[in-house]
Amino acid sequence: MPFRPQVFQEAIEGCVDEATKEGLAQACDVYPTLTTPLQKARCVKGMMDALDQAVDIPTRQTIMETCGRRCIGTSILDKARQLAKTARDLDDMLAQLNQAHLGGGHLRREGTMIHALYDHCYCGSVNKTKEPFSATYCYCSCGWYRQLFETLLERPVEVELLSSIIQGDENCRFLIHIQVTQGA
Repeated sequence: MPFRPQVFQEAIEGCVDEATKEGLAQACDVYPTLTTPLQKARCVKGMMDALDQAVDIPTRQTIMETCGRRCIGTSILDKARQLAKTARDLDDMLAQLNQAHLGGGHLRREGTMIHALYDHCYCGSVNKTKEPFSATYCYCSCGWYRQLFETLLERPVEVELLSSIIQGDENCRFLIHIQVTQGA
């Protein structure tokens, strides 16, 4: 899925100072005019670098997770819900998600944690460059996973970024912590 400037602009609203917001808005306005994947990747890289300089880590994570929650889309959530309806249990649901290649195709449970792995970068606007990116961008995937599993499990989850291809790692790895509810 490519970077969506409008979603990003909405996510930064109220989270960054006016000067940073203006600079990021200008970059968002330029983004759709860029014609090559490398130009777009460099533009997004510049936005993430500016965001890294402007706000603390928790704010950056919140902004990008917000983008990821909106990135997942209703068609993916609907397909995942359909698979979950037929699953016998969480492990079966993960197997079905893997078979449908939802969530990277490498999901496995260990207690109250789900390990997730991408063997390549799915982010169409950044995976065309070999230049290292800020890990800030990858919190979009954390939001994507969070929306997926909170929808399917109907309970809160926390998603932890463990490694990132755009940071030079071999794969992207995430740890999804399932919140245990009373009586569960």
